[in-house]
Amino acid sequence: MSRNRGIVIELTSLLDVILIMLFWVMMVSSDKADKAEQKAEEKIQAANVQAQMQADEAKEEAERYINQRLAEQKEELEKLDEYVKTIEGFENGEMLSISITYVEQSEMLSFARSGEQISSVALTEQADIEQEIRKVLDMLPNKNGIILAAFIYDGNTALYRDVQGVRKALENLRRDYGGIYFAYINTSGKTDTAV
Repeated sequence: MSRNRGIVIELTSLLDVILIMLFWVMMVSSDKADKAEQKAEEKIQAANVQAQMQADEAKEEAERYINQRLAEQKEELEKLDEYVKTIEGFENGEMLSISITYVEQSEMLSFARSGEQISSVALTEQADIEQEIRKVLDMLPNKNGIILAAFIYDGNTALYRDVQGVRKALENLRRDYGGIYFAYINTSGKTDTAV
């Protein structure tokens, strides 16, 4: 027979250690789960904030685009309104007339608007035709808008150098006055084209 028969093994302390280790594992797992949940919530909040910022930026960009388009359309409508007013004025006889006339043996460049004489200047070799026309254009109320003008001359009596000088001046002025349109009218019966 064996001598160990009467030995009793106490498992209480072993169970205590196992329970303590079990509680510790559960607490660590719970703590890790809480931290993981907290990190997940922080990521969700950060994603929500970023999504909101992107939505706000998209909204601002859309508003800027809409405002820009509205401003462009408003500008186009204003130009269209100006065109309509100009055409209505033209139908009522409102047009700048630039004509070469003769007064007492001298050639004159005369300016009229709506049939009323504005000014006139003698056409001499020293005359700065472009500057004289610019002065008249600057007097017009719609000088930055649309201007309809007609250069009228008699091709049989007007000097070629004067006609060409006025034409050249008008072409040069078109660069500075973008909304000016000229018609060249030769009263001798020869046809000229509008520009």
